[in-house]
Amino acid sequence: MAKKGKSVLVVGLGRFGSAVATTLDALGQDVLAVDKDPALVSRWSAHIPVVEADMTDVVAIEQIDASQFDTAVVAIGDSVEASVITTGNLLDAGVTDLWAKSVSIQHARILQRIGARHIINAETDAGKRVGHLVSGNYLDYIEIEGAHTVVKIHTPSHVVGHSIEDAQVHERYGITVVGIKSPGKEFQYGSKELVMRRNDELVIMGKEDQIDKFIHAER
Repeated sequence: MAKKGKSVLVVGLGRFGSAVATTLDALGQDVLAVDKDPALVSRWSAHIPVVEADMTDVVAIEQIDASQFDTAVVAIGDSVEASVITTGNLLDAGVTDLWAKSVSIQHARILQRIGARHIINAETDAGKRVGHLVSGNYLDYIEIEGAHTVVKIHTPSHVVGHSIEDAQVHERYGITVVGIKSPGKEFQYGSKELVMRRNDELVIMGKEDQIDKFIHAER
């Protein structure tokens, strides 16, 4: 499976899972969504790649060739048992970057104990936000009113060693550097003389297309 980004398997097409899958698809990731409910599979088949399968069944895991995916998101919310079994099956298949939705503290503990790398809180983590985080472009993502978004990223290589003013971040890309968190240092607000260094975490605000242009620009 090779599109522009990583390959992601999304299990569960409820409101949360469908939001994750459609967000990843819009971001250019290579997505395959799976659900055992034929009605949900039919509903989403015109929008994203989707198959009908019960992922608590090891045979289904093998048929889909789950081990070939870079990342898996278990978005099952209606059955803790199905969620845990599916997570275990995917881990056994060799999927290491696994995100699993939890519906309770107890559920989260079980998922963590069996090896899920990322536990998603169903109450606080919106599907669209998780889609952006799974894509790997952002360390954190907050959608604010209107067209603007606030994200946290590592310093893109093309501005490493440059100050905010020298890099002409706002003039070239239309974004604002809200602040910078360097390893072992306090958060600093984004004054123009601040130098962006490798491994710094930048908090930036702008429209998604502007942010993506900034992240992926070349020297």
